[in-house]
Amino acid sequence: MARNPREYPDTISSPESGRPMVRGEKMVSFKIKSKSFQYRQPGWWCSLKDPNDMEGQLIDEDNLIAEMARRTAEAMVNGEQFTPLLIRAIRLLCKLSQREAGELFGTGEKSFEKYESGKIRPSEPTKRLLRLAMTNPKMFAIGKRKAIELPVETDSKLVLHTIHEAHLDRFYAPLFQNQRPRNGRPVHL
Repeated sequence: MARNPREYPDTISSPESGRPMVRGEKMVSFKIKSKSFQYRQPGWWCSLKDPNDMEGQLIDEDNLIAEMARRTAEAMVNGEQFTPLLIRAIRLLCKLSQREAGELFGTGEKSFEKYESGKIRPSEPTKRLLRLAMTNPKMFAIGKRKAIELPVETDSKLVLHTIHEAHLDRFYAPLFQNQRPRNGRPVHL
């Protein structure tokens, strides 16, 4: 059930017809370039059950949901894989504000606002980072520590594994032979 913002009464009168409206979610359909889309729209509706009765009123966050649905559908029609909704979902999964995400991804503090509004599309390198963030959101979460939290041993093994897989260990393995991670145990190639 759609939450009732601002403690409104159980019913309000429609400004169009005076009919009573109740708070709830209704399936709404729309078309973009002859392609049909549907989503659940919270709002005040005269009828929650009759799909043909679209008399209602959107308030507060209801309008934001309608705008996001339209922007996402437009991006889908244009073949964009990283839609505004998906970008927002990734950012929220990483527990980042729009500004924090822009700074962390190196795209500028206003970039995520523009991605989520559909004003601009992310670059190909940013899309790669977004895909990585989808699979490993903890790596991108800032929280209070302002740094990626990986166990030192895992981090050292990953570094050494990467050097080995890139066939660079023949030359550079000696650099790591006497190095000890912060936990004091040596890690070998």
